[in-house]
Amino acid sequence: MSTSLGVTEEYRGRLLYKGAEADVLIGDWQGLEAVFKVRRPLTYRLKVLDEAIRRQRTVREAEMIHLAKKAGVSSPILYNVDVAGCTLVMEFVRGNRLKDLIISLSVSELAKVFYEFGQDVGRLHRYGIMHGDLTTANVVRRNGRLVFIDFGLSVRATRLEDHAVDLRLIKETLVGAHPDASARALDALNSGYASIVGPIRSRAALKQLRNIERRGRYARVT
Repeated sequence: MSTSLGVTEEYRGRLLYKGAEADVLIGDWQGLEAVFKVRRPLTYRLKVLDEAIRRQRTVREAEMIHLAKKAGVSSPILYNVDVAGCTLVMEFVRGNRLKDLIISLSVSELAKVFYEFGQDVGRLHRYGIMHGDLTTANVVRRNGRLVFIDFGLSVRATRLEDHAVDLRLIKETLVGAHPDASARALDALNSGYASIVGPIRSRAALKQLRNIERRGRYARVT
């Protein structure tokens, strides 16, 4: 991995995704198939502030991708961190997103995959990482192993509340997008999570998740 602090490059490729704060393109980088995550300027912010925010978030995301690996969780290989250009250059993870894969999994495969998913979430949390956008769209299964992608909202966090927010988003995604498989998937995920963080921490996180859900229902009613 290299880091660029000065002159920025012009990144060209096919647009994969256009988000609120970044464009994700696929193209070629020094002969390698690569993904470019480009944080474009946002005109509604003061220019100096906007540049500082985009640089800070680019560096933080690179750090989170690196820390995930240290935690024992697979994440994309970073090829270049272009701080001046507010761009990450990383490998394109070829595989099947859980979002697309889940419908074709047998009952036993579903339990295995989501147990492993839970274990990896546990590894992140045990290492003090909140992913921030844990959905079935941001986990890719490649060669039988899960790879976590899109660390744009990730932060260092050890609070139970933050970890419960991660778990809540997984639950909402499964219940909303995969209702037929959600109960079995969540059971397996929670078991995998407990195997890494321990039963006491796991029970506390799930209790906090229920607290968050109750607060959400109350907020909507009022």
